[in-house]
Amino acid sequence: MEDFRIEDAKVEDVEAIRAIVKYWWIELYPNEKYGITKEDVSAIDFFNPEYLVKATKEIEKGITENGDKTHYFVLKNNKDEVVGFCIVLKYENYGEIDAVYLTKDMQGKGFAQQLMQKGFEWLRKDQDIILKVVVYNFRAIEFYKKIGFHETANKVDYSSGTNLP
Repeated sequence: MEDFRIEDAKVEDVEAIRAIVKYWWIELYPNEKYGITKEDVSAIDFFNPEYLVKATKEIEKGITENGDKTHYFVLKNNKDEVVGFCIVLKYENYGEIDAVYLTKDMQGKGFAQQLMQKGFEWLRKDQDIILKVVVYNFRAIEFYKKIGFHETANKVDYSSGTNLP
């Protein structure tokens, strides 16, 4: 870890964070079974100005549009480039790991777990911590299980924003 550091994200990190998200969404989320094509994912405007403003405000103030507290941690290399990040959300009764991403070359080196540990430290110790993962992202599911998370029957439908039975 000597050439890498985890720190609070800065406003100037937002576009690098979005570039990492774009790469992985295009890489991981197309799925024939679920009818999601690479073209569908590639059509998403990952640098939508409204989203960039929202993320910038979250980083500046630590507050989302609905009032929940949010914190961004970034992993940077010795060139000050963002090579990974973790976003955590603090709700009244629980915490959430909203996102954990690393550039491809940083995977498998323990950095995701270190980023999540920073998130755990930021969240309240006496509350449950949840995360959501795409049902066919088996690598992520296995990673989360390895560090102590377990699957539940709760499913989330992001098209409607509601929990499914």
